[in-house]
Amino acid sequence: MRLLTAGLVIKRDDLLAEAEHCCQELARHTLVEKHDGGDWPGLLQWLNETQPHVLLVDVEHLQNAVEERVRQIKAASPESMIIAVHHAADSQMIISGMRAGLDEYFYPPLAKSLREVLERKIDQYTKSQFLTTSDRKTVAFLSAKGGCGGTTVACHTARELGKRMHQSGTHHVLLADLDLTGGNVRFLMRSKTPMSILDAMETTQGLDVATWNRMISNGHPGLEVISAPGDGLPRLPGQREVERVLNFARMRYQWTVLDLGCALTPYNLSILESLHELYLVASPDVLALFQVKQILGELQEHNFPAERVRLILNRSVEYEDKVVAQEAQKTLGITAYFSLPNDCSGLAEAYASGSLLAEHSPLGRQISAMTSKISGIENHSQSDQRQAPWYRKFRMARG
Repeated sequence: MRLLTAGLVIKRDDLLAEAEHCCQELARHTLVEKHDGGDWPGLLQWLNETQPHVLLVDVEHLQNAVEERVRQIKAASPESMIIAVHHAADSQMIISGMRAGLDEYFYPPLAKSLREVLERKIDQYTKSQFLTTSDRKTVAFLSAKGGCGGTTVACHTARELGKRMHQSGTHHVLLADLDLTGGNVRFLMRSKTPMSILDAMETTQGLDVATWNRMISNGHPGLEVISAPGDGLPRLPGQREVERVLNFARMRYQWTVLDLGCALTPYNLSILESLHELYLVASPDVLALFQVKQILGELQEHNFPAERVRLILNRSVEYEDKVVAQEAQKTLGITAYFSLPNDCSGLAEAYASGSLLAEHSPLGRQISAMTSKISGIENHSQSDQRQAPWYRKFRMARG
């Protein structure tokens, strides 16, 4: 499930201990990020990157400039619920704080009041998490089995999305490799940094722009890539570590595209609640479709909504498309969302030259069309492409 982020900026040890204890009791739903608050500009930068859903700030950090500092906090993290904590009730501070825009003011004992607020906020967040983020989406590609091409489809789709975001001048797209035991995104996208998404997960002080920029690669318009480790994996990260990175990504990118590798595991099952859509990539063969059936059953067991699952038939042959799609609908109870043609030789040639498949190739064009369907954003150059000789030839060949 997606976790509610609670930011703690508390100077007094006893107050910090109380707040941490309360959050630990709700650890299944709450992710805690801490900052010492000693450097005010640094704190504002941290808030801008972390965007906590609930912020507990020690009154001592507000000093004698309550209104100005609350205003700065709201500018840095406008959606945060701001709770001031103090060692005692101070009527003057309560009045000035509420006038400045504080949502709550707590003093010891914190447990009961803070727990009630966090539980209420968690309930609101759980109900609204997929209703209030329509402008920012997280989608994932999962291969039904090894060799179905899920990573290839994820990389090319992310490139297409990035190009469209770049054309429209909006937020960039992130391609994140969460297949930590495979790591093929690093090779296909020619990642230039030795750092990986595992480094981001292990950052204990919270991610910031400078640290993040050392971990990502780019090379395609509008697209940034964070790869999996390239030299083995000492351990699989926990849900809280994964969620910390995804929370950060959601604040920076309009689209986050995840490669989950192949087959469902306890590790990638923990990511499901963060997804708007899951694209299941399968080749049109009996074993792959059998694995699709198994995966759909597991998704149902974990209460993942069927309407958020999309089946992509990869490496299909045109005359078999309808037959396989009909069989999938009959046997699996799921409609094929899109069919992509087989172009193994074209992909092999492109990868050998250190690039992705040409966008004007038949498979490249179908991925472009699928990206339009996924995003609802038309390719600005599509009408120009339709006038190109290769496209007219391709259409004639298809009849």
